[in-house]
Amino acid sequence: MIDRLSPLARNLALVALCLLLGWFCWVVRSVLNPLILGYLLAFILHPLVLRLEKRGWTRRKAVNVIFTAFAMGLFLMGAAVFFQARSLVTSFASYEGFGRKIDARFEEAVRDHQKEIQWLVTLLPKRHAPEGAPAANAETPVAPATTGVQPVAPLSWSELQQIILEAWQNYLTEGQREKVGEIGLQAGQFVWLFLQRVFGGVLAFLGLVVLWPIYTYFLLFELERIHTFVTRYLPYQERDRMVRIGTQIGEVLASFFRGRLLVCLVKGTFLALGLWAADVPYALLLGLGTGFLSLIPFVGSAIGYGLTFIIAMLDHGLVSALWRTGIVFTLAEALENYVLIPKILGDSLGLHPIVVIFAIMAGGASMGMFGLLLALPITASLVILAREFLLPVLAQMADKEKPRPPRPART
Repeated sequence: MIDRLSPLARNLALVALCLLLGWFCWVVRSVLNPLILGYLLAFILHPLVLRLEKRGWTRRKAVNVIFTAFAMGLFLMGAAVFFQARSLVTSFASYEGFGRKIDARFEEAVRDHQKEIQWLVTLLPKRHAPEGAPAANAETPVAPATTGVQPVAPLSWSELQQIILEAWQNYLTEGQREKVGEIGLQAGQFVWLFLQRVFGGVLAFLGLVVLWPIYTYFLLFELERIHTFVTRYLPYQERDRMVRIGTQIGEVLASFFRGRLLVCLVKGTFLALGLWAADVPYALLLGLGTGFLSLIPFVGSAIGYGLTFIIAMLDHGLVSALWRTGIVFTLAEALENYVLIPKILGDSLGLHPIVVIFAIMAGGASMGMFGLLLALPITASLVILAREFLLPVLAQMADKEKPRPPRPART
């Protein structure tokens, strides 16, 4: 029916159909997520399947071997992490006992570093009493003035908590306290809504986990047919060029996600070995878990460090845990940001290390954490599009005024 319309009406009908299709995909996007991720994973694994086929393997055998090897590796790694996680949960099954251990470690740190803590207490803001009125803390001074005289009685952890709370209250004015309360209430509401969304989407997440491998498995058999079908309906004159550009962008995206997963794996392995060398318990669980969380820039590493520090503090004390975990995580962040990302992701995307660093900074400044994750593939795709569409036009415009070479004189 559409083919009988005039060219203008036909184009308008096709645009309307595309908009309707886009609206439908947006409405059912939760159902499409496993399919899109399955296509992406199939595209990443497809070169390995082709390499095995060149060695004489059948497509079915290659796909089955890849999935079996991946499942075995995931099972072994998951089993090791599971047993450590179960041991961790068993050790801290009682919240009350866990809290007492934390308090005991802080109490020990306060007792062992009285001199430094007393000096820090003298720097905390004191309550300013109105004119003519006695100071609020005149009768019970918390700490001596900066004269270097030691207090009569040492501070305890509970007393230090009270001093910090009073200093915080003294630092804020009445209006600032109300403002902080409002911000805290808003933050609590945001966290509650976030948790509702997370736990409300558990069923969707389980569906994603179940359907993702299934889609990937079957798409590995149909990937060439899908690409051939799409290619058939591209404009004939621009078909080869569009296929070449689409292939380049697809390879860039596949290389990026392969490289990103490799970076997380190397960083997680480095953290696990470093924490094991630093005698931190549950090193495998904490190291690989933090490496996986590093898919979320900065936030994942911060969450992993916080959990690692708390667990290390229970065995080694506050100061010892601080330098043990601090050294390992600092080296891991330096390895990721200055070696792995420029080398692995930069080489896989064909970008110079300076361009990689600039793209990450620009992505974080413009789009936040989401921009940090997508900055490199977007930059590499823009480079390909500029090389194919923009640079030829600029070269043509630049050569338009180029003087022609003089003709040779006739003899």
